[in-house]
Amino acid sequence: MNTSPNRAPQALILAFEGVLAPPGVLRDTLEPYSLEALPGFLERHAESTAVQRVLADILAYSGRELDVDGLLAQIRAWIRGGQDITPLRQLQGLIWADALEASMLRPELSDDTAQALIALDDAGVALYSFGASPAPVQRDWLRHGPHPEVEQRLTGLFDTRIGGRRDAGSYRRLADEIGIAPEAIMLLSVRGEELDAAQQAWLQTARPFTDPVAADKHPRYRLDALLPAGG
Repeated sequence: MNTSPNRAPQALILAFEGVLAPPGVLRDTLEPYSLEALPGFLERHAESTAVQRVLADILAYSGRELDVDGLLAQIRAWIRGGQDITPLRQLQGLIWADALEASMLRPELSDDTAQALIALDDAGVALYSFGASPAPVQRDWLRHGPHPEVEQRLTGLFDTRIGGRRDAGSYRRLADEIGIAPEAIMLLSVRGEELDAAQQAWLQTARPFTDPVAADKHPRYRLDALLPAGG
């Protein structure tokens, strides 16, 4: 494990799935929940404008004429396949937000991670979240978790509306949105493909120090090792 980078980042992009939430949160928790809750949620919220709009977007994305049963089957197939389809994620986001509000999902965030992020924010490092989960869900996850104060420390939250997590162009767009040179931004993620894409966009990259040793070139750092000198 490297002790610290050669140059402390001015901004840190935190992979939501793997840093702010457990690495397998989508596969192991959120997607199974949305699959099980889908029929009941759609029945309860059939008159919701937001639900109707996202269902129309999903239908348009499918490119086919589908009846209600066909649309439901397509949504289930995409969920089982873990597809990063923006309108699908938006529908799942509505389901997850409903569950978080009802305490049906229990967010996790370690004390050490929360304390380190607060210290980074205090030292002037801008913090951002980027994940497959819709940005409002990322926010709700943190707000309903053991350290809701971390959500207030984030400068921004991004999801697949800016692009795929394995697409270098997404990280270029993130740098433009953040307004900092890519070389001064670091992506912290547990997924090699995301780190490779960010590196192609000239971002610094690292794995969390808790991530198992991986056979790639990306270093592992403790969050407190990313503090600016004197921070």
